[in-house]
Amino acid sequence: MPMDRNALSKVINTGRSTAFNVYEIGSRIPADDPVGKLFRNKTLNEGMFFKVMERNATQYSTVSTVQTLLYFPYNLANIYEGGDSILFDDPGFNKTLRVRTGADSKSEESQVDYVMDLEILEMIYSLPTLDPFLLKCKSEQLDLDDRIHPFYFNISEEDWKRIRSPIRTKIRTLVRRAFVSGGKISVDKMEQHVSRFLAKIWEAKDIEGIEDFVRSMDISEDRAPELFFAWKAICYYQVQFEDYLPQMKEFYAWLGDDKMAMPSDWARLMPEDRDRIEYSLLGLRDKVRDTYRSIRFVLTNYEQSYRAFIEMNQPRAFKDFLSKADEDYTNIATCLSANIHALNTWQKMTDTYGEQMRHEQVSELFETLSMLFDMQRPVASNLRVSA
Repeated sequence: MPMDRNALSKVINTGRSTAFNVYEIGSRIPADDPVGKLFRNKTLNEGMFFKVMERNATQYSTVSTVQTLLYFPYNLANIYEGGDSILFDDPGFNKTLRVRTGADSKSEESQVDYVMDLEILEMIYSLPTLDPFLLKCKSEQLDLDDRIHPFYFNISEEDWKRIRSPIRTKIRTLVRRAFVSGGKISVDKMEQHVSRFLAKIWEAKDIEGIEDFVRSMDISEDRAPELFFAWKAICYYQVQFEDYLPQMKEFYAWLGDDKMAMPSDWARLMPEDRDRIEYSLLGLRDKVRDTYRSIRFVLTNYEQSYRAFIEMNQPRAFKDFLSKADEDYTNIATCLSANIHALNTWQKMTDTYGEQMRHEQVSELFETLSMLFDMQRPVASNLRVSA
């Protein structure tokens, strides 16, 4: 499936959470590096991954879903010249991928490489965004992190610890509350249990040794690891949202300003151009407002349920939150990613052209923002099912 060059450049430049340039990162890894590139297959190491969003309005919020796209540039020296792409959700994905990468050969080595690469592909597919923190956490959960060069995570140890610290503190505090509520236990023994539980919940691999805690949360044992991962991810997005909120408020204020968001050369525009700009602006305001409300809806529910458990020993609301954390995690990930990348795009445009831009720049900005907020998604499929 060929990609439109204009649309391609906008998607590539929206940011790491949406675009993952495997080729560019791999080109910086020395040939003799012991870990090496992300994939065993050369063709896959010359590709890029994109995450795109679809908005589905509900009565109370906007639920967002994502699709994953694998892109192969025609010209590696200039990736903006266009290329072929494969949707992971396409029913013919496996067949197309095998042919494209040469994995349809009968050699044993080719088949082994394909299976190992498929593990990485499925990890990328499973994530709603490609945030470095999230990618690193998921690779650790799946025991794939030793196979992935640190360049692909693109997160320093300092940033990793800075982001991880408040998340672990919130999880530790809640686990400690659960132990206190469970009955009498010595402080030393409780802290030992809390540390072990924190490690198990953070890893989100299995529930061995924390079965009682899982049962106390009223969640099934088979769903527990993914729900714990989702809880951790929501904690991460809470931190990220608070970090970006002051800047996002500036973007929201600009978008809501009838003067600043309109072209500076409004008077010379033809009526049809004015209508197009006004229509786009109203639509974008609705999209941005809906996704912001959706973010707030998830975080408010989480924070209120967490506080009720910690401060008033009322766990019911938190149990309800945890039971659907996997759905909320996907929703907040896609909504926040779109807002952050909209902010980044707006900042680049206004830094270059000023806050009140001409018609050409405003049209370009609105087109890019519309792509971030309103992509369509086909029916999902399992990556391991042959086409």
